[in-house]
Amino acid sequence: KCPERRILDGLIRALSILDEVIRVIRASKNKGDAKLNLVKEFNFTEEQAEAIVMLQLYKLTNTDVTELEKELANLKALVLSLEEIVNDENKLKQVMKEELRAVKKEYATPRLTEIKEEITEIKIDTTVMIPKEDVIVVTTNDGYVKRVSLRSYQASTDETLLKEGDFVTNIMKMNTLDTILMFTNFGNYLFVPVHTIPELKWKELGKHISNIIKLKEGERIITSIPVKDFEGNTVITQATKNGMIKRTKIEEFKVQRYSKPMMSMKLKEKDELIFVSDKPYQDIFVSTHRGYGLWYDVEEIPFTGTKGSGVKSINLKDDYVVGTSLFDGKSESVTVFTEKHTAKRIKLTEFDKMSRARRGIQIVRDVKTNPYYIFTTVVLPSKEEIYFNTKDGIVLKKLTEFKLADRYSTGASVKEKYTKIGKIETSLEDSKEEAIPVEVKEKKVSLKEIDERILTIDDFLNDFENGKK
Repeated sequence: KCPERRILDGLIRALSILDEVIRVIRASKNKGDAKLNLVKEFNFTEEQAEAIVMLQLYKLTNTDVTELEKELANLKALVLSLEEIVNDENKLKQVMKEELRAVKKEYATPRLTEIKEEITEIKIDTTVMIPKEDVIVVTTNDGYVKRVSLRSYQASTDETLLKEGDFVTNIMKMNTLDTILMFTNFGNYLFVPVHTIPELKWKELGKHISNIIKLKEGERIITSIPVKDFEGNTVITQATKNGMIKRTKIEEFKVQRYSKPMMSMKLKEKDELIFVSDKPYQDIFVSTHRGYGLWYDVEEIPFTGTKGSGVKSINLKDDYVVGTSLFDGKSESVTVFTEKHTAKRIKLTEFDKMSRARRGIQIVRDVKTNPYYIFTTVVLPSKEEIYFNTKDGIVLKKLTEFKLADRYSTGASVKEKYTKIGKIETSLEDSKEEAIPVEVKEKKVSLKEIDERILTIDDFLNDFENGKK
């Protein structure tokens, strides 16, 4: 079991018969023959015979013989001790503990890997794997969305495919690393990275947003806002049907997990979100169903987080909000649309700027027997276009097509029976030289329509009165 011990046994035995060993070696022809003769004559092993023929003469002194005997005794004691350890499990465990403690003391380096009872989720930044590419993102009124390559968009002159009764609300040039925040009437928002939106051709029908993030029954998208980063000074303003309003910094909307809708505004029972904007304007105009309008400074709205309910925007009395607009100094009038399909523009100079949470002033005459309830209001520069959604499709209208009137007028009749009014948001820059292919009711351009697009005398007089040249 111990080769060293066997060799020492052979050397000690050879020294005890040294004269006979020397005789055999001297009678041998060479080293190999000497080894064979030692094995044959004295029954040494080959290892012992090798050690004997290699033994140096100074090793034959009494001192070295004593050292050999001492070394042999130590080896025998070690072998006996090791055999006891191997044969006794308790002794074996004790030796293992002592040796491990010695290793720990000698190599006392703090471990680099932290071991915990709970496994922490390993997060990998997947954005580094996303190809950076400019694309066109399209959203619709019914909640359909798609991502289109610039090549597909630029190559097509046709209209994009839509469901019957649906229409485009946003056409945006974005990057695959950007994000869209999609707000719902339930006071939630969807965090949608552009690269997760299905890529389709311009002519193809988009996918409903519920295929990406599930919505509750009755929940629908009301506004989509493109976001390049969440570290700027952008502010999101939100308003509800029951007259609440709030402002939230864009950084509050950044999340890591976005598999379900998240709260953007805490709503009270029977309330719903009706307005969301990221416009950096200082003025806000709020209108109500019963014909009241309030103009105040946006700085009166405090900042709150995404889970806050906001503050009172306008004082309501058996009423509800139908229109909220953020605007700047380029807007000269408030355009009012009634449920009786009449419309008018009121100069902003007819309004006094008030404080938040007031009732406001009347923007349409109160007719007791046949009231003109407000459908919505729009505050935009007069040359801007808005859309009417009608049963026959989308109709585009310039605001200058609606006559100026005072606050008490009920407005002039509008031939289109609108069911929704708004502005198509675009951010296309130089992606395409042609006009945006949005489905409209008028298929052919008539002389009358051309005339309507040209600056009218009324337009000129309005601009002149407002100090423009």
